[in-house]
Amino acid sequence: MAIEKWKLKKSASCFKCGDATIHDIEVDTYTLKITCKDCGFTRYYKFHMVETPPKCD
Repeated sequence: MAIEKWKLKKSASCFKCGDATIHDIEVDTYTLKITCKDCGFTRYYKFHMVETPPKCD
């Protein structure tokens, strides 16, 4: 089963240049990429999902 990548846009202050501008956000199965449209600075995040068993009391 192919998972479709999410492509979002968000207005926020840039981590590097500080300008309030639009950021492109791409969410994939295990990664998140945020790019400033003004200066091009990109941040990458990786995450791993782990399914934990339910607790039995």
